[in-house]
Amino acid sequence: MTQYDLESRWQTTQGMAGVRYRFSDLVLIKSGKNAGKTAEVIALISLKPEPVYVVVFPPNDESETLPQSELEPTGANAGRTLEFVKFNDQ
Repeated sequence: MTQYDLESRWQTTQGMAGVRYRFSDLVLIKSGKNAGKTAEVIALISLKPEPVYVVVFPPNDESETLPQSELEPTGANAGRTLEFVKFNDQ
């Protein structure tokens, strides 16, 4: 499955089994250098062995890649929308 296919399936109204967070969800980081900080989910990059996301920290959009088990829901969403663009392979 390509990254495009993965993220396209991730954003359907049905979502994906076992994938807890969606694009622009706000999450709390459980441990590590950013423990206790709120971040925004911007990408799902892997499903195995568990979902792995790229999150960004406002205001400078520093990013970190974290597994689902290291994130905690806040119940909020930042309100961004995601637009998919697929380029033809040449």
